[in-house]
Amino acid sequence: MKKTALLLCIIAIVPFVFCSCFDKEVQSIELSETDVTMTVGDSLGITAKILPADAKTKALDWISSDNKIVTVSDGTIKAKSAGTAVVTAKAENDIKATCNVTVTDKEVTSITLSSANVSVKEGKKIQLIAKTQPSDAPSGVLEWSSSDEKVAIVNSEGFVTGVKSGVASITCKSQNGKEASCTVSVKSEQVTNPVMPSTAPTQSSTKPSSSSSKKGKITTQNSSPSEIGNAYKSDFIFYDSSYRKLTDSEVSRLSSSEIQQAINEIYARYGRIFKDSQIKAYFKSTEWYIENPSYSDSNVNDIEKANLSLLIKYR
Repeated sequence: MKKTALLLCIIAIVPFVFCSCFDKEVQSIELSETDVTMTVGDSLGITAKILPADAKTKALDWISSDNKIVTVSDGTIKAKSAGTAVVTAKAENDIKATCNVTVTDKEVTSITLSSANVSVKEGKKIQLIAKTQPSDAPSGVLEWSSSDEKVAIVNSEGFVTGVKSGVASITCKSQNGKEASCTVSVKSEQVTNPVMPSTAPTQSSTKPSSSSSKKGKITTQNSSPSEIGNAYKSDFIFYDSSYRKLTDSEVSRLSSSEIQQAINEIYARYGRIFKDSQIKAYFKSTEWYIENPSYSDSNVNDIEKANLSLLIKYR
């Protein structure tokens, strides 16, 4: 009986031992791609072929040499940032195959400017805003230029200054050669007598006295909005918008950029702290602007509120 039981046990074990001895191991891995180029944000799936086809193996391990550039999961590669990385598919017996991945930044396909035609008076500034497509493409340093710097000049942030009466083309160009242009008409400064309100202006809308002029620099710390506007007329679209109601006819003929500038100027006279870095840089370049930490939109007077409503209507 004992011999019979032992024989049966051996017969039961032998098939398992025999099969395990003949399990086929992975000898090689072939990837559907060995060199790929991708753009940031793209995904790509590659497949792995295991040889021999009947080799016994668990799921392959997929590894990226730099997860900051690409990540990989079950053969799906996702491009994260520009650079190069190696994606590896590895079997449990350390047989592996690799794919070289190059990731490039998205390129600018087009540029649009906030206005195609604008007008600006001599000595005054207006800002052009450039938007690139796709919106998440790194535009790098945009190059701004003027076709005639005797008429208008432009800085690296898109601020255009009228030099003398005439017409010039302002162009914004990306590093890969995409560009957009705006026609700028510069008009000579014409000083007109503003229509004063029927009632006497309050202290916040009086003209600067000779004594305040002698103090030198006019700032939001020691002067009212009307004093600042009257002292620095060439810095404003409407220097008198703090004490004179604007009209539909004069606002409607402005470009959207000029209207936004006129809105910003009302707030800036009170020292509003702007979040936009370009707007902040522009006003800090003036002689009169000083940031006011205690600023509130409630500071503006009734005439300014009416003017803001009118400007927003046409913006």
